[in-house]
Order: sequence, then structure tokens, then C-alpha cells
Amino acid sequence: MLSIKTADPSTLISRIDSYASSVLAPLRYEHSLRVAEMSRDLCLRFGLPPESGFLAGLAHDMCKSGKEQWLLEIASSDNLPLSAIEADKPSLLHGRAAAVLLERDFGVADRSILEAVRHHTFGHPELDALGMIVFVADKIEPGRSGVSPDFRDIILRSDLLGMVRLVLEDNIRYLTLRGKNVSPTTLAMFANLQGRAS
Repeated sequence: MLSIKTADPSTLISRIDSYASSVLAPLRYEHSLRVAEMSRDLCLRFGLPPESGFLAGLAHDMCKSGKEQWLLEIASSDNLPLSAIEADKPSLLHGRAAAVLLERDFGVADRSILEAVRHHTFGHPELDALGMIVFVADKIEPGRSGVSPDFRDIILRSDLLGMVRLVLEDNIRYLTLRGKNVSPTTLAMFANLQGRAS
């Protein structure tokens, strides 16, 4: 069950949906809905509360359209250090900012949901199952460009750790081939998964 300050999860989800649809461009909002639906379905598959997956997926990009200075101000209130990659491209702080808004403005107290939203961009070595599900859903939802249906099917046939490993490998390869920096947090998550597999 959601750890929230309201007794009705559907009311909370409706409020988040209204907010997201009002601030996001239509294509970004549609992406958020697909991530919410895939997260809900994966939660059902892996024995987690489906409403938690739907809420986290719906909320994960709700700060995506925020201006850089606003993102810096909101995200910094979580008291986490600013990475070099985030400082160079503050738009990457949208997950951290969304987690702050969820807790501050929507009353979400569930740490699992907040961490899933906070770390959906880079991942994190300490993500729990919900966090892994939202991380995967964000990267492979059916409308996501650059993911072939065959590769998506391969990922979805894996267990949860296998899904995350495949997504991380693909993400690291994509960034490396384009000469872009890979977040140390992403690399730490990948190393952690490799250690669990051995």
C-alpha cells in the first residue's frame, strides 16, 4: 500500500495526472503514461503493488519541462551532492526535482516511490525492485525510439535483474559510442549487478 498522507491512492494519482498533463508537452505526457502502464504491469508480474508502479511511472518526468534554475533550486533541497554531469546539464535533475515535489506538494512518503522517481535517469546501485522497474520501463516503453521490438521482447523475457542488466549495457554502449560521459552512478549500478550475477 502507498505510504501517503491521503487515504485514497486513486485521488493522489488523479492529482499527479492533472499536474503532469498541465505542465508537460503532449508527447512527454504520453511517454509518462506508457511508463506508468508498463511499470504497473511489471509490478503485477513481480509481486509489487501495481498502484505504486503506476504512480511512480506517471510522476517520473513531471519536472521535465522545468527551467534549469528552477530544477537546480528544487533538486538541491534533497541535500544530495550535485554530480558533474548534472551541473553540466541541469535538465538531468528532473527526476530529483520530481521526487522533491512528490514529497513536498503531493504528500508522498513512500521511500521506494520517491527513490524510483529520483533515480530513474541514471539508476542507482541501491535501487529496490520498484526503482528497477521504473528505470527499465522508462528506457523501453513501446513509444521509446531506438529500441527495436525484438530487443524489447528479449528484455521483457528476462527476470528483473536481467532486464536491468540489458538496459544498462545498452545505455552504456549508446553513450560510449557517441563520446558522451556515463554517470558514475550508472556504472556503479552496473558493477553492482555484475557482482550479484557472479
